[in-house]
Amino acid sequence: MGQIFGRLSLVSSLTLVSRFLGLARDIMFFGCFGASIIGEAFILAFTFPNLFRRMLGEGTLSSAFIPIFTDTLKRESKEKAFLLLSNLVSRLFLFLGLLAIIVILFSYFGSSSFGLEQGKWTNGLFLNSLSFGYVVFICISAILVGALNSNGRFFEGAFSPVLLNLCMVGSMFMGKFIWGLSGMNLAVLLCLSVIFAGFLQLLLPWISLRKSMGWKWKVTISESDGINRIKSLFWVGAMGAAVGQVNILISRFLAYSLEESGGLSYLFLSSRLVELPLGVFAVAISTVFFPEMSRAISSGENMRFKKSVLSGLVMTGGITIPAAAGLAILAEPILTALYQWNEFGAKNVSGAKEILVISSIGLPFYAISTFLVKVFHSQKNMRVPLNAAICSLIANFVLSLILIADYQAHGLALANVLAAVMQTLYLAFKLNVLPLRQLGRQAISILLSTGIMIIVLFFAEHFLSFGNSKLDCAIFLLCAIPMGVLTFGISFFFFGGEEIKKMLKKVFQR
Repeated sequence: MGQIFGRLSLVSSLTLVSRFLGLARDIMFFGCFGASIIGEAFILAFTFPNLFRRMLGEGTLSSAFIPIFTDTLKRESKEKAFLLLSNLVSRLFLFLGLLAIIVILFSYFGSSSFGLEQGKWTNGLFLNSLSFGYVVFICISAILVGALNSNGRFFEGAFSPVLLNLCMVGSMFMGKFIWGLSGMNLAVLLCLSVIFAGFLQLLLPWISLRKSMGWKWKVTISESDGINRIKSLFWVGAMGAAVGQVNILISRFLAYSLEESGGLSYLFLSSRLVELPLGVFAVAISTVFFPEMSRAISSGENMRFKKSVLSGLVMTGGITIPAAAGLAILAEPILTALYQWNEFGAKNVSGAKEILVISSIGLPFYAISTFLVKVFHSQKNMRVPLNAAICSLIANFVLSLILIADYQAHGLALANVLAAVMQTLYLAFKLNVLPLRQLGRQAISILLSTGIMIIVLFFAEHFLSFGNSKLDCAIFLLCAIPMGVLTFGISFFFFGGEEIKKMLKKVFQR
């Protein structure tokens, strides 16, 4: 457990750096583009390479690869494991290269061929033609990172997003404030920075694998038992991941189709703020516990597997439930302090606040479902996550169509939350290794502690708020956030029971 906490600390720390750089990226982005048509065109365009990144790279393919790679290392040899890695990398270069060429050509010529609305859809497709090549670099990088994770190396994967954020922030700063670019010219520069970042993100784990583990890429696409096992896990899981990403596409396409601009920007901004605690802690927990659960399953250690599941769920809920409550209560000062400048004004803050409050409700469900999917993947069970994703897709699509007519972007945000709730409940119902009594006790302690934190933040908002300016909100948050964290921590330690205290004791003994 101590080793897990050490790795978790590394991943969380680097992810925290990445997320804060991502926050700086978003602040810079909305300061440069506001809630404009060009800004929303880039958001839509960048959705497509992200879709394939999450589906092929950091999602299902990585989840299918890591257990097989781990088994090959443990039961056969390092040479066979590296040959499997080379085989998979070769296939990805071939497949993703062809895919990128097709999508780029379609995006570049597609808008005029299909007579789409000039200026809106044309801009989105053109920017997609510039940025989609990113998928080749990032998907292969994710597989190399998976190989490093299997050998207890987590730095490269956690540091990789830092490179992307640095490149994007740097390009916007140089383009806007030094070269004086704006509109489409600035968006083109931003797309090119994404491609350059992808190259760096591939180079980092590639060099690390060569130097630390002696891996040398051998070009081969021959069939093998390992490749066939990865395929059998991947295709079922890929359908589930694709369904999950279609959920995002549905919301963004519908928001992009609204007559007034702003809906897509507010949804994107809200999702980015929700992803801050989700990425810093929840995804880090899943990343660290996944190889641990895979090794426990491979060794037949069921008790060790159950303890990992319980610990991961308690950590996930203990972080994201109070984070969601704090994000909803402090939505307006957070948006004002972070985003209200240049092209993003007070009116935009007011519009984004309502979307953020709705979206924050879904944070614990997004996090818990992410962890539960990894639990099933560690068992090489891809079908249950697929069925859960299909249920979520159907719910999101139907609810979006029903709610968008009367509630516009607010309805889309609510549909996303309700779909996440359904997906989480389905996964939890299908998982038969949950120690319900222990988990129930911890859930009660988390909810009680969150309730006390909400009361404290409610009074803080009414008695410590100094004003509505950017500086006033920043000062208030510097007081309110530590107060909320401290209140929850003390309450959780008091209500958390012996298991939480033992867990914390192990951390402080390191």
